[in-house]
Amino acid sequence: MIPEQTLEALTNGIGHLGSASADRKPTHTDTLSASVDQANDTVTCFTLSLMSGAVLENFQATGRVSYFFGLPSHEAYQFKGQFLETRELTEDELAHSEQIRNSLQEMMVSMGIPPEAAALLFGTAPDLGITFKVEKIFKQTPGPEAGQELPFN
Repeated sequence: MIPEQTLEALTNGIGHLGSASADRKPTHTDTLSASVDQANDTVTCFTLSLMSGAVLENFQATGRVSYFFGLPSHEAYQFKGQFLETRELTEDELAHSEQIRNSLQEMMVSMGIPPEAAALLFGTAPDLGITFKVEKIFKQTPGPEAGQELPFN
């Protein structure tokens, strides 16, 4: 089971879904939140399909996934695992992503970022779910425990 301590950042944060080609050339796409299936140790990342082509090619070729995500507090984690599928996002997932994206836009504007710029970063709803099976979890929050593997299962 995916550790409870990671769930807030996993479902309320944003991140980068990464891959590498067979010749180890890295690619990534941004994520706009995620959902978790605790029973199966899977995560579905919410992405924009128009930005996900390169990582999807690599997932199809190698199957390997690296997902870094975090919160504005700098609490962060990295999950590594095996690509399973792409799918449409559910209405609940889209609504959750909208809440996260609106919150991030408000935070950016409160820090002095022009509303138009914040909308460019977070205004577009994701249209693709990328699901993977979690195999390893690492803490990435800055501090003495950064990089440590977290046990699960």
